[in-house]
Amino acid sequence: MPQHADAPPRRLPQIHLDPIKVRRRRFELGLYLTTVAKNAEISKGHLSMIENGRRGGTAPVLARIAKALGCQISDLLPDAPKSAVS
Repeated sequence: MPQHADAPPRRLPQIHLDPIKVRRRRFELGLYLTTVAKNAEISKGHLSMIENGRRGGTAPVLARIAKALGCQISDLLPDAPKSAVS
């Protein structure tokens, strides 16, 4: 459905990465927070908040983070909860 000219723009949904996976990947590569943030075209503060689980990002932002870390977004997402199957 098209938006009206006076309607506020729609915001993309925020997706949360697994903060431990993001930080571990950065450490494995020996990269500074500043370097990854610059390569992902986001602020150092934004990346820090993602690494601390306090903030998510839109799909395009997460794609740039994954690219800066040389992996796929799926490598940085939380693991699916294990179902209680007997």
